[in-house]
Amino acid sequence: MNVITIAREYGAGGAELSRLLAQSLGWELLDRELLHQAAETQHVPDAELERMDERAIAMADRFQLHPPHQSYLEGLRKAVQQAAARGRVILVGRGARHLLGERPDCLHLRLAAPPAWRAERMARRQGWPLEAALARCAEVDRARRQFTRYFFGQAATQSAQYDLVVNTGRVALQALAETVAELVQGALTADSPPAWGGPGAAPPRVLTLSRELGAGEQGFAPPLAQRLGLRVCDREMLEQQAIRLGVPAAELEKIDEQPAGFFQRFRPGGIHQRYFQALEQLTREMAARGDVLLVGRGGGWFLRGHPTAFHVHLTATLATRVRRVMEYRWVREDVARKLIAHSDAQRRRFCENGFGVDWCDPLEYHLTVNSGRLGPLAVDAVVQAAQRHWSTVAPPS
Repeated sequence: MNVITIAREYGAGGAELSRLLAQSLGWELLDRELLHQAAETQHVPDAELERMDERAIAMADRFQLHPPHQSYLEGLRKAVQQAAARGRVILVGRGARHLLGERPDCLHLRLAAPPAWRAERMARRQGWPLEAALARCAEVDRARRQFTRYFFGQAATQSAQYDLVVNTGRVALQALAETVAELVQGALTADSPPAWGGPGAAPPRVLTLSRELGAGEQGFAPPLAQRLGLRVCDREMLEQQAIRLGVPAAELEKIDEQPAGFFQRFRPGGIHQRYFQALEQLTREMAARGDVLLVGRGGGWFLRGHPTAFHVHLTATLATRVRRVMEYRWVREDVARKLIAHSDAQRRRFCENGFGVDWCDPLEYHLTVNSGRLGPLAVDAVVQAAQRHWSTVAPPS
């Protein structure tokens, strides 16, 4: 990989991460410099492009004979592509990911964090009142969203457009910089030593894995667990529930990760209520024992406050997911699309009904990984990020 692009929410640490990466890799860093280069290539005053920088286009500008935003975007496109051609460069914001298309030598990052966390961070850094920082975060986020959607379409803000989406409210920027640097340099190795110092020195290690159909249910969890020395818990959990609840596994199969209605969920002693209670208890027991990879079934939300749990979501573009489902299940494209739509709707409702969350929201995880774009490197990224997370947790006395 020769190019890194960084998209970021305001206050999520994009400037700091880019500086850390530039220092570590010895690469060129272009942030606002992209704007100046765009102005030079289009022979437009800096101030004119500054007015439109990462902002939606004003209605009056759209109907001009020579709209200024055309010069803005074309200048950015040339500046970004020239920088990528030189290589060894970090490009911050300004739609660089989308302007470069699907170049194979790029790593595309997006940084997100909870609004309150970002506002507190900016209030400390800038000396602002918290209310002013919250307002500023909302204002800049809105402008950047409008900019991205206007120029690149609605899908441009989706997690599947990036290689990694990182919740910097949970992942330290220094640890992230080290992981990304190793990823682009190809320094990750299958036999790299555990960061926690070996057996006996570690706190209970727990990794939860949420996945979209076609994004990682085939061949991802086993090598990940092997690399980290974890046992995989997936179907096994359902069988344990069947024993605990005293009902056949086939009956639980009908409600496993299925959305329940309001009355079904809260009916005392009902199968759905017992299912959730048993699922939570089993999840917590396994987490307490440690060294476990929990696949699906709400593990990330049952263990929301667990100090060592590392939460990962696997995504991929729809085209990639359709192709994989066709290959894995030997079905036609139309059938694969229906299976994906049904699975997405089912898992979305399961998480909304059971936990009140959006299962695709990157703020629900430490890391959202695009297994389609990264391929085998997706396992490497999770391995190193998880190890660094666990290394920051104090071992038991």
